[in-house]
Amino acid sequence: GDSKQYDLVSPKMILDSNATDDNGAKLNAFSVLCLGALTSILPAFFIYEYSGIGRGLESVSESIGATDDATEAFALVGTVYLFAYLFDINVWNPQGILAAIFSTAVALVTVLALLCLTGTNPQVPICIFSVVVPLFLVGLKHLLFRSVSTVAYLQKTSVILVFVGSVVACIFLTWIILPMIYPNLHTIDPTGMGNEWDSETRALYAYQAGCKADFEDLSHCQNYNTFEPCFFRYQSEGAPPYVHFSSICTNHCLDVYDDCPIPFIVWVNPGLAALSLIIMGFIAKFINPKNVMNEKVMTVIKSSAVFLFLFWIFASLAGAGGGLTGSLIAFAISMFIGTSIMAATVLWRETPDDDIIEKAMKNNTYYLDIIKGFVLLAFSPLVPVYLILSALSQMARKAKSQVTGVPLEYKGCLTQKCAEQYDDFKTNWDHSKVLSYAVYWGAGYVFFNVLASKFTTVFLSWLIEFTSEMSILSVTGIVVLVGLSLFMLPPIPGLPIYLTGGIVLVSVGRETMGLINAIAYATSIALGTKLLACVIQQKVIGGMLGGFVSVKQMVAVNSDGIRAMRLILSEEGITARKVSVLVGGPDWPTSVLCGILGLDLLPILYGSLPVILVILPTVLTGSFAFMGSLETDDGLDKYPWADTMGTISSALAACVLFYFAFAAAGAISSTCTTDKEKIAALDYDKEVEVADAELSKLNAVRARVTVWSNVPILFKLLLITSVLSMIVCCYILVGFSEQSFKAYDLMYTIDEHLGGNWTSIVKPLGRVALLLFIISYILLSLFNSWANHETQKNMDASNAAEFEPLTQSAPSHDVYV
Repeated sequence: GDSKQYDLVSPKMILDSNATDDNGAKLNAFSVLCLGALTSILPAFFIYEYSGIGRGLESVSESIGATDDATEAFALVGTVYLFAYLFDINVWNPQGILAAIFSTAVALVTVLALLCLTGTNPQVPICIFSVVVPLFLVGLKHLLFRSVSTVAYLQKTSVILVFVGSVVACIFLTWIILPMIYPNLHTIDPTGMGNEWDSETRALYAYQAGCKADFEDLSHCQNYNTFEPCFFRYQSEGAPPYVHFSSICTNHCLDVYDDCPIPFIVWVNPGLAALSLIIMGFIAKFINPKNVMNEKVMTVIKSSAVFLFLFWIFASLAGAGGGLTGSLIAFAISMFIGTSIMAATVLWRETPDDDIIEKAMKNNTYYLDIIKGFVLLAFSPLVPVYLILSALSQMARKAKSQVTGVPLEYKGCLTQKCAEQYDDFKTNWDHSKVLSYAVYWGAGYVFFNVLASKFTTVFLSWLIEFTSEMSILSVTGIVVLVGLSLFMLPPIPGLPIYLTGGIVLVSVGRETMGLINAIAYATSIALGTKLLACVIQQKVIGGMLGGFVSVKQMVAVNSDGIRAMRLILSEEGITARKVSVLVGGPDWPTSVLCGILGLDLLPILYGSLPVILVILPTVLTGSFAFMGSLETDDGLDKYPWADTMGTISSALAACVLFYFAFAAAGAISSTCTTDKEKIAALDYDKEVEVADAELSKLNAVRARVTVWSNVPILFKLLLITSVLSMIVCCYILVGFSEQSFKAYDLMYTIDEHLGGNWTSIVKPLGRVALLLFIISYILLSLFNSWANHETQKNMDASNAAEFEPLTQSAPSHDVYV
């Protein structure tokens, strides 16, 4: 075939931005240069003002004393906004200069007030950056490039964003290896280790940022002469401190700053800015008006989520300080808002088009319900405030009507807009589904924030201690068995398995093999575990169990995406798109599909070998996290560069994973488009067709059963209580994390730091939150049990003719995206 057809992710595909629509002109070279220069302004200002490369620590220190100013600014903005809302200032001069000035002034004061909170909420600048950049670009479009079509503008902008983000990333990596210089430009870091993230950097950043040391459980770490941490030393009076650890004052005394996330966030801000720009660039490139959440956009989003998850795990292990989870969640939300601004720009284009918007909403109903669930979980406590303000505004309108004698068009208790929104919520929302999604969102947060962070760290610390006296062969057997068990679960990817191997095997093998050989050994074991899992998934699950309809249905053999994968995997030899699917596709479904198709094992294993490009940086991430926790007899970091290299390796792992995932999505999408006839010629599995039809009937009946008006009051209360319990649980874990869990590091021991009881990591307030989580999930399970029972009862009582219109109208979603 045409080789161009299979050019999965080439520079030409990224940089070719000549596409346009019929409603506008293209950007010429000079315009692109001007747009690039203007786009660079915000990243340059952000890096200078809010990162360690510039005066980020000074900005944070200055903002600590500006909290009162921020409070006053918020009070002013709130008062002005309340006045504007109550007295409908938006209708005074909606298209004139007054409305523009007012909106700009309120937005500017709000941003400045938020930036004044940087000292207590260091994630604020990067969150504002992720929202302001797309707004800035949209503003430039309307001010300077009005004649250019929106699609063409965004495509050129995508190239600029990716380029600027790459430049920022290069600047960040270059800065890391440079010597650390204090703001006065006179004193160089005595360790001479540069700007990498290590114990010295963390201590110095905490000092310069004005972090408060907590000696409550670490009284031996306090210098009673200076009342500062014991690791600070001074070369001369008035000079800035340097860091000196000893056998008495080890780097564990850095835990006095556990509740301060400022140092790490200020240090990593350039990297987060680069990530933000690159993600927005790719999403701007691949958004299209007909299907906002298309395969390529979803691949970018999923890969970004994987990177944030991997980065979060590493940063937590590397001692990034408390509040990291909330900071990364805030960053992810701001990224969502920023990319939503870009999506809205494409949907609206130059003028609002109701048909485009309506079609886009219809095409993405599935995702809209999920988003509604998140909004309900995160912002429902603000709903009563909004209702009160709406009622007050309506009262003001009624008073104005009585004074002026002008009749009021709408005379309800709430404003007309609020009433319409309430009616839409009451009549058009799928309450059962949205409320269930809200609980699932909360369950996901609790899982990642508690199970994947707190308890995983405790488990790994126990495993390191437990295996420290074992032979490398025994530990290898444990790692392989645990890895294979996880690989047999369809939703579990390989990343946590590789990460664990990098920590445990290196910790045991470094004494006998040496560090480099131990890392190489851990990498080979991870690769061997992956290939062995492929053998079991293909030959046992796919080959022996592939005849079971449930297995084939779980793989979704009749879906368009899997049929395209079937065509690709059936190709003779090793092709680029075949390798991309084997490495970038979902682990379990891909290997099982190979077994169902009866493909030869050895070529599949050979084509899977490039997975080493994902395994190696992931193993290194775990290894560096372990190495960063080691110290010398004098209390110094044994590998002061390890934490920095861990950050780089986690980013590298995410980039490689992104490439293969994007290449797989591109290969499948290209195959679905260019090989329609070959895909259509493939036989459908009749048994799976029947099972899918039954599942469609089941889903259609369930949708009818769970219509809110049909749900009994008892089960409505169960589901509502479930959501309320999950909301309270998540608000406790987000707002009171320090009061819910004890600080615990990878190299801690359960006996020494948790009193021999691993459950003591959860404080009383955390136990309340987890109890609410359990209650919420039990209540949701009861609701689902009722829904399943009623669904089956309705199916048993109905005939086939009743199902036909339901299944025809029910939306279908491809399993593989």
